[in-house]
Amino acid sequence: SEAEELGFGSRLNSMKDMQPTGFRNDLESWIKRQAEIKGLTCIDFNYPQHINQATDLEEVKGWMGKLKTGAVCLRYPKKFVGGAFTNVEERLRREAIELTKEACETALKLNCNEVVVWSAYDGYDYTCTTDYNERYDNIVEAFREICEAYPDVKVSLEFKPTDENTRFFTIPTTGMALLLTRDVGLDNFGLTLDFGHMIMAGENPGQSVAAVLRENKLFGVQLNDGYSRYAAEDGLEFGSVNPKMALEVIFWLRKGGFKGHFYFDTFPLKLDPVKEAERNIETVKKLWKMCEELEGEGGLESVWGDWEKCKEKIDKVMFR
Repeated sequence: SEAEELGFGSRLNSMKDMQPTGFRNDLESWIKRQAEIKGLTCIDFNYPQHINQATDLEEVKGWMGKLKTGAVCLRYPKKFVGGAFTNVEERLRREAIELTKEACETALKLNCNEVVVWSAYDGYDYTCTTDYNERYDNIVEAFREICEAYPDVKVSLEFKPTDENTRFFTIPTTGMALLLTRDVGLDNFGLTLDFGHMIMAGENPGQSVAAVLRENKLFGVQLNDGYSRYAAEDGLEFGSVNPKMALEVIFWLRKGGFKGHFYFDTFPLKLDPVKEAERNIETVKKLWKMCEELEGEGGLESVWGDWEKCKEKIDKVMFR
């Protein structure tokens, strides 16, 4: 089955939760705990939080065993609280760009060609305090420089509408993120879409995924779930709150020919993170098989526009 060939990664920081007795709580232990997850194929590392220029990458590869590196994901340190690519100080903008280039170099050394940029600080808190167009141009210029320096690396932006670090992000929606891809204008720049971030932005994730696939700019997906509350990022198991939205996301990923790995950005604070990741993997596989069934008998497309017939087809695969 196609579902058995899918690639999966899960949040490495979740391995710190519900620690077993004697757990050392270091990078080696987090990696080896992730290796226990049935069905996991890769590990996504945060840079420079998990790995950096001082890390012995050959030692890290040894800890990983059969697992591959899925992506290297930027986590800019607190010194960039005033902005990474959008900082008003050119010195700090330059430092953020160079840090991102280091992440690209590290990804290649880990036999990986994906770098995901999420900045907790590229935005603003108060109205009437920011030149929005200048900050946007800063982001365009930064990504263009990085992507031109590393043409063999797929660099993607992970947008988010808001969080406790930044009340308004400069790139807060899928639409704005797509505009950014057009303005950067390079083949190796695209987007990583986070299910929970799309929910937070008031979007329908399936529609957002379809739009980005249409532009051939979907480089990565991060799956989770949450309740539709303003600014709330719950990080729950994928499909646990919005199962039909989850089904539709998988439907469009299949329809659009998505080839990347599925990364679970969840926060299992009160759950065994290994078992939680395994359930997420099984959920995606089940939804994938459901979508295979939806392609039969003329396909879901054959009844689009007729809610009753759509519901009948969906219920047939989801509620047995």
